[in-house]
Amino acid sequence: MKEYIYMPEVRRVFRCTVPDENIRQVFLVDGVLQEEETEKNGIILKRGPEEKGLYMRVQGDHFGETIQIISVRSEDLPGPLEFTNKWELEPGAGIQIIVCDHTLNEHLYQTSRFSKIILGEDACLDILFMQNENIRSHYRLDLIANLDKGSQLDCHVLSFYGGIINNKLHAVMNHPEAVCRMDGLFLADGEQDIKYDISVDHNAPECYSRQLFKGILDNHSRGSFNGAIKVAPGAQKTEAYQANHNLLLTNDAKITTKPQLEIYADDVKCSHGASIGRMDEMGLFYLRSRGISLAEAKMLQQMAFVEDVLAGIRTESIRERLEKMVESRLRGEFKKCSNCTMHCC
Repeated sequence: MKEYIYMPEVRRVFRCTVPDENIRQVFLVDGVLQEEETEKNGIILKRGPEEKGLYMRVQGDHFGETIQIISVRSEDLPGPLEFTNKWELEPGAGIQIIVCDHTLNEHLYQTSRFSKIILGEDACLDILFMQNENIRSHYRLDLIANLDKGSQLDCHVLSFYGGIINNKLHAVMNHPEAVCRMDGLFLADGEQDIKYDISVDHNAPECYSRQLFKGILDNHSRGSFNGAIKVAPGAQKTEAYQANHNLLLTNDAKITTKPQLEIYADDVKCSHGASIGRMDEMGLFYLRSRGISLAEAKMLQQMAFVEDVLAGIRTESIRERLEKMVESRLRGEFKKCSNCTMHCC
């Protein structure tokens, strides 16, 4: 396990349990890049507009050196904080990025993170967003991605903790043979409110997209999923799939789901689906008949439910760590701390 200190004036130790020694860490505190602006080995790191947020430009294949962007809120700013992160990959470039968002205190933080992704021809980006803030925070992620010919985007969003979470993801494929895979997992309890708004525009032929989002809701939590796939005229040979599945652990938990297809081409393969369900009572009975306690039987069912989302994580060591985090979250272990600086990956 590695240990890092965010900044000298904050006497809190951040425990980073990312298992890969090759991960490079970059810190943002209240939207401000803490590292020196650099241009090294084909990766450019700079501050964004008005000295806030992060601009990253990538040249070449960097899949052997994952970058983890750790963004924390430390100050109780009187108004909402907004900043923009931009990732731009030149033609043929590739990289894996992990974005971790946290809070150091239980202030009523309001943070909007606008994210822009630009993928050049045949570029490949694997990006993981981990949302893990305190129960009073208001979190917003607004992402738009533009994919060039033959480029590939794998986007994963894991909502572990937070008061109100709004995720809006929009992918646009204006050139042929682009691939966009987006998946996500949201875990909610208490009075949490989590919203996902996902849209993919197929504006060119022979593109592929897939969406898979799952939620587990407990107590009085609320969730909503709006997913849209739009296939423009002339976007023939499109393949697009969308699925949203939800598990409600109590009668008071609520979820609304609205998958949508809008198709203006005739040679396509498209499908969508959604489900809302409860725990499998027969499955629980079977497990208990084998000597497994009720609590463990429920945990096994929930972990099986989320497994296909976590299976999309590229790096095995990171995927295994995330599986442990999900299990800890479902067991209620995150509630032991008054802030969330102790359970990041």
